[in-house]
Amino acid sequence: MPGAISPPQATSRGTDTITRAPALATDPAVRAVTAIGLFAVGIIHALQIPGQVADAVWLTIGFCLLTVVAQGAGLWLLVRPSILAWEFAGLVCALAAAGYVLTRSVPVPGDAGDVGNWLEPLGVAALIVEGTVVILAALILAGIYRASHASRPWARARALALARS
Repeated sequence: MPGAISPPQATSRGTDTITRAPALATDPAVRAVTAIGLFAVGIIHALQIPGQVADAVWLTIGFCLLTVVAQGAGLWLLVRPSILAWEFAGLVCALAAAGYVLTRSVPVPGDAGDVGNWLEPLGVAALIVEGTVVILAALILAGIYRASHASRPWARARALALARS
């Protein structure tokens, strides 16, 4: 569905203007891979909930919220792809990865035992998947923002002026 995610990308060849949407932003395979990554993040954190129940309550609530939010972000990306959906998907995974780094770097209330435990198998799996989703979201958003910038009249005029000189 061209134009469903971002403004069309305008390119100029001589006096003709060709308009097209960024390819990755509308690719169903890229959206599916990102959604599967979000589902995996939710499942991984759901698997970690039983081990967190005895520890910090706030951390257990965070794991539960992340499980639900990651699933919702994946569904949102599949059903109604938009700039906001891509931003949300990247933000969810970036914050989850930041939480992992935080709990492994400094002692947090109720979970001081994880400091230095960088190679926990589910944690490493989550980091790999979260990193993949963040990279995909960043690539998509860069393409959307670039296309949005190129579709502005002043940007097209400047590009044409630079091409003529």
